[in-house]
Amino acid sequence: MRSPRFLWVPFELGRPFGAPGEPDFQRRVLHDALGLLERSDGPVVLEDFPDDAPAGEDEAVWACPISFAPTAVDEPELVASIRSEIGRLAPWAELGTPPRPNTGLTLDEMIDTLVAVVDGAEPDIETIRLTTDDLRTWYLHAVAQQPGRSTSQDRNAWFFRDTAVAHLYGQVAAALVDHPSGMVRTFADRGIVPRDHWDVLVPDHPRP
Repeated sequence: MRSPRFLWVPFELGRPFGAPGEPDFQRRVLHDALGLLERSDGPVVLEDFPDDAPAGEDEAVWACPISFAPTAVDEPELVASIRSEIGRLAPWAELGTPPRPNTGLTLDEMIDTLVAVVDGAEPDIETIRLTTDDLRTWYLHAVAQQPGRSTSQDRNAWFFRDTAVAHLYGQVAAALVDHPSGMVRTFADRGIVPRDHWDVLVPDHPRP
């Protein structure tokens, strides 16, 4: 077998080819994905699709009822901001069945795990991956309980644009993006902060 190949697409969950009713755009996505089969470099080939999907007629505007104060980006103010916004989201999270964390950690322990990496602790990539996934999943679950119609893209944009914890994600990415391990660098570049939020959350480290 040759190296595994992936095409990362910035589309709405459940729409891997973009918006419905856009055959030319969908054909471009399929062409780019199949084109990766010609690649033999590796060990993993991961390419970004360069464009967002065309806006469909069913796009809905969503206004999140929760708004947070401007985020401080220095410890311990950042950690205090994160704990404050978790407290404000907690009543919403309790309206549904909260997702079970893959890490088995509490929210406070997840925050401490990420702060330790920012402070220089040697990362365990699987733990960091599960921790960032668990925290984001909890936030998105909480905000999804609020009234109004929202898409997964709305909620993801809110998470990375408006929350304090997203700034912690940016600091984790910045702490790992120059790590000696190529695997850690790749994870920092692609696995923590989406490309369209990188410049805001990781301003001192241009995306490789």
